[in-house]
Amino acid sequence: MICMAYLVLHGAIWFSLSEQRNMQVRLWCSSGIISGLSVVLLSLRNEVGEFIFIYLGQLLMLIGNVGRLIALRIYLDKKLRLAIVAHCIVATVYFFHFTRSYEAGTPDTVLAILFFGFYTLTCFDYFLVGFQIYPRLQTLGPQLLMMGGLVLCGSLGFKTTMLAFGLGVENIYDPGIDQYVMIAGQFVAITLINIGFLRIFLDLREQKNLKNERSLAAAEAEAIMLEHHKSELQNLLKEREEIIRQLILSNKTAGMGALVASLAHELNQPLCAIGLNAQLVERKLNSVNIDVLSARKFLDSVITDNRRAACIISALRGMFENPDREQGHIKFDELIRETLVLISLRAKDERVDIQTTLLPDTWIEGDATQLQQVILNLLNNALDALYGTEFQENFTKTIAILTEIKDEMIVLHVDDNGVGIPAEFHSSVFELFKTNKAHGMGVGLWLSRTVINAHGGDMRFVSTPGVGTHFEVTLPVHLNKP
Repeated sequence: MICMAYLVLHGAIWFSLSEQRNMQVRLWCSSGIISGLSVVLLSLRNEVGEFIFIYLGQLLMLIGNVGRLIALRIYLDKKLRLAIVAHCIVATVYFFHFTRSYEAGTPDTVLAILFFGFYTLTCFDYFLVGFQIYPRLQTLGPQLLMMGGLVLCGSLGFKTTMLAFGLGVENIYDPGIDQYVMIAGQFVAITLINIGFLRIFLDLREQKNLKNERSLAAAEAEAIMLEHHKSELQNLLKEREEIIRQLILSNKTAGMGALVASLAHELNQPLCAIGLNAQLVERKLNSVNIDVLSARKFLDSVITDNRRAACIISALRGMFENPDREQGHIKFDELIRETLVLISLRAKDERVDIQTTLLPDTWIEGDATQLQQVILNLLNNALDALYGTEFQENFTKTIAILTEIKDEMIVLHVDDNGVGIPAEFHSSVFELFKTNKAHGMGVGLWLSRTVINAHGGDMRFVSTPGVGTHFEVTLPVHLNKP
């Protein structure tokens, strides 16, 4: 009956979980079947002979029991290798001690006590494994395993006690009260332990599936969230670009406001000259004796003054062109000279000497309007640093502009000998809405560095209060003319 319990229960588990192709299941079931075969050999001592009964039957029982205990320990994961080594050592020591005792002529009663006592102690591991699994998996499986372990230890312990007091039968499966208790206990225990093993396996598999489903659901939710954040980020970037575009326009307007009076005066001069010279030409043409040479001289003056006015207007129009146009190749030295036209009158009125050392035919790629705005910001800041400051006698207000090539980058240097930037403002010079000017917005330098960074360059400065300020702008250069 015990043999059938071993074979039927372990065979059923193996068959029902065959699709899992799980090593643990195979170890458990094959070990149980080996234990069932050992029960057959141990129950047929007279038929199979002493050698098979003592050596082969004992060895198969040890292999089957150790195999199942190791299969259970796989549920615990931790220190599995230590458990395998410990079970194998204990089983080996027991086997050699049992066979040596038999060979030494030890009485069967003592051998039986040794046999049942050994399995009483080792089978307690079923209870221990169930007890350790229960906190992690509080289901029926670990409870059945603990109950099976206690029933198995109790029935085997009862058998060992009866033998120790001389009340039990000596042969392993002879009739007797201790034998009935042991057989009934083994049958119940084997059933409980196998059902417990199966429940634990299925519960852990379901737990793993639920964990995978939760992980998948979390991953899907995270993917949706990331997509949502990506969309929000794209919208924020679009808003940022629009804000920068609007700030560029606003900064242009603010920067140009300081130049309006000077530019109006500058335009008024050629326009008045044009009007006056046109009247003179008209008088010469209406006179009886037409003086062609004089008329031609006045007409040339009209053309010259017209070109001067057109140049100023062209520079202003370039500053307010659409900043969204496509980027193109820009001749950097010409861009600087066009920008200097816009501040030349202010510099003249404030008696500022502008010195330029520009490399000819230097080309960059980018947005000319934005880059011109950067240059204008730097020049206006330099003029602001020189404006309204009392300097020592014979002091010359100077702005020096220089370009050079370093490591395939074009470097623009803008130096002034003005009041400098106070040390407490150095860390916040490029921050938005931070300024040390009474009427400044704190946009210009932040916007300038943003534009330069967008063009693949960088902007730095060095300033000493009372000595002056040096700004350095680097941009990728096109070595060959496009």
